Amino acid sequence: MPRESPKMKQNSLWMATIAALAVAVGCGGAEEDGVRHDLSQQADRFAATSGDEAEAGDTDFSEGLPAYLAYAMAHSPELRASFERWQASVHRISRSRRLPETTLSFGIFVQSVETRVGPQQARLGLQQSFPWPTKLTAGADSASARARAQQRRFEAEALVVTERVSNLYWRLWQIRESRRVHGEHIEVVRALSESVGARVATGATTLADQQQVDLTAARIEDTIHGLHEAERASEAQLRALLSAPRGADIPTPHAPPEARLPTESHEDMMSAVANHPLIASLSWMAQAQDEAARAQEADRYPSFTVGVDWIITGDAATPGVQGSGRDAVIVGAGIRLPLFQGSYSDGIDAARADANAERAEQEAATEMALGELEAALSAVRNSVRRVRLYHTTLVPQAETAYASVLGAYATGRGTVAQTLLAQGTLLELRVEQDLARAMYAQSWARLELVTGHNLDRGPGVDPDQAPGAPENERTEQVDDGE
Repeated sequence: MPRESPKMKQNSLWMATIAALAVAVGCGGAEEDGVRHDLSQQADRFAATSGDEAEAGDTDFSEGLPAYLAYAMAHSPELRASFERWQASVHRISRSRRLPETTLSFGIFVQSVETRVGPQQARLGLQQSFPWPTKLTAGADSASARARAQQRRFEAEALVVTERVSNLYWRLWQIRESRRVHGEHIEVVRALSESVGARVATGATTLADQQQVDLTAARIEDTIHGLHEAERASEAQLRALLSAPRGADIPTPHAPPEARLPTESHEDMMSAVANHPLIASLSWMAQAQDEAARAQEADRYPSFTVGVDWIITGDAATPGVQGSGRDAVIVGAGIRLPLFQGSYSDGIDAARADANAERAEQEAATEMALGELEAALSAVRNSVRRVRLYHTTLVPQAETAYASVLGAYATGRGTVAQTLLAQGTLLELRVEQDLARAMYAQSWARLELVTGHNLDRGPGVDPDQAPGAPENERTEQVDDGE
């Protein structure tokens, strides 16, 4: 078998070192591919809106709440900040699994030693350290778990933005509906004022009645002006939340949906709460700390160093010319001995304590979320009940009473005070009915925030016998209608 030359040995060592580097650096965490894929899907949405701020004419919210939500998902500063934190955590994964930097050294012999092939001129060295194998894999898994936690927090932030936009939209809708109802009512009062004025002229009624009607009209006008200012404030808040241009129109074309209860059972909603993105992020953080403990534990085991040294010599017969293929090549290996095991144990215990703390926070957050679920369900049931009461009982009764009093007044059997009282009661109930509808839509948005996903509305049921109520039996309920 032919003897391998020193040059061939040198090339083999270089190839082995490069191969080891490629394999080590290419090791990725188990979750890395998945989290990078999820990030790339979300990045397209934000890349499309990373340019200049949109002009007022570029915003079209004529579709109502869905258009507002879509715009918020693409332009919300809070959501973008959460996305950037997620992106930063993904970029840190590769840093956690990289090898220590390779060391390249070069030295010149100031006082050389003569050899058979000439004087020693210089020394070229290359060294690479290799930690215990689980150091890199556990570090990558820990960074990947942190990236998953940031992803879940991004998803939770999207839920929060959705709930906030919905709340402001329905508040603005209710204010505008209240203005419309008050506007219709003041026209009725003004017509009554003209009728009373004619009666005062004929002596059929007193000037006090005329003054009472005019006072009512003035109070309604004041309420309308206050609602106008409240509308401007709500529009500004919604624009700010959307990060929309100041001149953008903020229409509210759609009324709240029909007041119904969710189709999911109480047990399914409790299970959804336990898997809420915010709670899941704490679980991922606990897993990240567990992997960090594994990486700390790897420090308790030896690490290795592989090196190659090449001593450059010159040919004695021809000064300054290297001896071709005859330079000395030294292959070395080293081992790091972790002697201070106590300090490494403290690091491992610290990481495990952090993991236990994350799990304790997850448990506390779950209990709080379950309490929020009961409160949100209660608010939805109460809103359904109130919408039903106003639609089927209170408003129809007030309309009947007002029509009766108005008829009595027209025939001279009723007083102005009775008429104004009936009008005021009807106005109040109509405003409260719209408020109940808006509160139903807001409580529904809150329930979806707590459960972490969109909910389907079921058939009409008695809210006192709905899922999560004292008696879990379903019965028919009259729809509220539009």
